[in-house]
Amino acid sequence: MTSVAGFVRIKTAVVSVSDKGGLVEFTKELRQFGVEILATGGTYTALKDVGLDPRSLQDDLHLPSAVSGRVKTLHAPLHAAILAKATEEHMAELKAMGVKPIDMVVCNFYPFEKRLNEGATEEALVESIDIGGPTMVRAASKNFERVTAVPSPEYYPVVIEEMKRHGGATSLELRRRLAGKTFSLTASYDIAVSRRLSRGERTLPERLLISGEKVMDAKYGENPEAKAVIYSIGGWSTMASWKQLAGDALSFNNFLDIGSAYDIIEGFEASAAVATVKHGQISGFAFAPSVQEAYALAHACDPEADFGGTVVANREIDIEAARLIGKNEGVRDGSVYTEILIAPSFTKDAIGLLVSKQKKKMRLIETTRRPDYPYDLKVVEGAILLQEATDYRVKLDKGKVTVPTDRKPDAAQLLKLLAAWEVVRRVQSNGIVVAEGDVIDGQLRKFWTLGVGSFRKRSGAVKIALDNAGSRAKGAICASDGFFPFTDSIDIMGAAGVSAVIQPGGSVADDDVVKAADALGMAMMMTHTRAFKH
Repeated sequence: MTSVAGFVRIKTAVVSVSDKGGLVEFTKELRQFGVEILATGGTYTALKDVGLDPRSLQDDLHLPSAVSGRVKTLHAPLHAAILAKATEEHMAELKAMGVKPIDMVVCNFYPFEKRLNEGATEEALVESIDIGGPTMVRAASKNFERVTAVPSPEYYPVVIEEMKRHGGATSLELRRRLAGKTFSLTASYDIAVSRRLSRGERTLPERLLISGEKVMDAKYGENPEAKAVIYSIGGWSTMASWKQLAGDALSFNNFLDIGSAYDIIEGFEASAAVATVKHGQISGFAFAPSVQEAYALAHACDPEADFGGTVVANREIDIEAARLIGKNEGVRDGSVYTEILIAPSFTKDAIGLLVSKQKKKMRLIETTRRPDYPYDLKVVEGAILLQEATDYRVKLDKGKVTVPTDRKPDAAQLLKLLAAWEVVRRVQSNGIVVAEGDVIDGQLRKFWTLGVGSFRKRSGAVKIALDNAGSRAKGAICASDGFFPFTDSIDIMGAAGVSAVIQPGGSVADDDVVKAADALGMAMMMTHTRAFKH
């Protein structure tokens, strides 16, 4: 070992890896600098088989394997050789122990998460928890002033490039950087194990542990001057794994729109459902027997708002739906520019048609797996807010619903009110939905929104939704995500001809609100369940 102005020439390296990708090429490069290779187990065999002549770590340092191979590298001589500082005192201690200093540790870990995803048994998973590997690279990283830790094949090129520039030595700057990367990797590894062993616990965690793996750089942040990166929370299925089939690069805002849009159609699996979304807010929603019909109904709610928006469907996009979605250039057909189209799948001819529109910029997103991260997490001014994620597949308990008004909803109104309640749960508070539907043979075959409103005060949201609905509001039904604190909203709905409303109830003004509905001949249902979404 030699050190000049922070540079350490690598003379001896321990190599012990589970992922052997790039191992032979990397080791060949090390050997070009005269580095002595000490290898263990399968790594030793892999290198010996290609004629790289490694030395056995166990034999060289006299490290006995114990307890069925669970202990191979957890020995004082090895860790002394890694942790020794470049001082005369420490070097003398190593000499007395009969070991020489180790300048580099190349190690990656048993693939715990891979085996977890493959459905390994509990016993197999426990045996996949790596102890020796993380311990070695942590020791090397603690001693970064002298030792180079290489915890992943992704760092092989940068290490070799550095050694080529500096005659087989690494710089203090690189060693410090790799030490930081190492502790990040070992922390992520521990989080994966902790998460698996804690599965089944139903309480919110006392200590929140999150390991996010970078998926991609976003095109830009909320505004073009901001940089943004997309991560996927390790160990869970997330939307970051969804496949982009076509279109322009995704921005930070695009990801926000994709995530908020996907939630809207959850729970409507019985029919083809489509939502149109702009800046994370619903501009229209519908379900119908086919995707194209559902899209047409959803888009008709507020066509102007759909310009540059997002469309999400819960069924495959076929050619008929593709003809309607996105701007049909040169045709005066009411089609609008669509930024993003999200669906579980697309037919080949639908993709071809969609790609031909809008200068090939429409982003097509295939939702391959349902996200299963169980929490709703927000970061505000450095504080982490965590709550159980709303499962929109769980419907309203009809046993809790009451009808306090003189007029009761008929069978058709009841079905439409319950559907509207499921939609308003997805609307940003204060949320109002004005809607209609077709009931055939006692079944709600089609349902569509006429107006969706969100505002600082509830009466303002009612006005927005009704203004969008216009004359279509006459005879329609309405849903509110929170109670009515005053009678003004009821008066406004009555003047527009709304026939029935569903709302949580619970206001001190409930009696007055019910009387106002009675005076207007309006039916009212109370869910006794609030549905705020912030």
